[in-house]
Amino acid sequence: MNLNAKRQGAMPLSLQNTQQNTISDLNGLIENRQLVGLNIRGEEISAIIYRSNLSEISFYDICFSNLTLNRCCLENITFENCDMRNVCFSHSMVTKPIVFRGCQVAGMRLMNMHRRMFVFEECSGVGQILIA
Repeated sequence: MNLNAKRQGAMPLSLQNTQQNTISDLNGLIENRQLVGLNIRGEEISAIIYRSNLSEISFYDICFSNLTLNRCCLENITFENCDMRNVCFSHSMVTKPIVFRGCQVAGMRLMNMHRRMFVFEECSGVGQILIA
């Protein structure tokens, strides 16, 4: 158990009601939710996801105008051909590396996240990621 993650509030939530969510659920503030098994394509997303579990999620051809993942538990997340214009990963727990394939990641920030938990395959702008 990562005690530092526990103090920061990034431990997995035990939510009993697992819901299938639609793309409309991924805009605005999303707090204390469990998002599982989603394949999201070709939409623009502007969301703040806080203290939630995200598992088995694939994002395809999405323009992220604003996305913040704060104090979340992330497992098996994939981004393909996405534009990460204003994306922030902050204080989250990652169980398996997050994979980016063919993405533009110049607008990405990693706040208290380890760079080794992110895999970039054929992405542009990787050298411009802000790591703090």
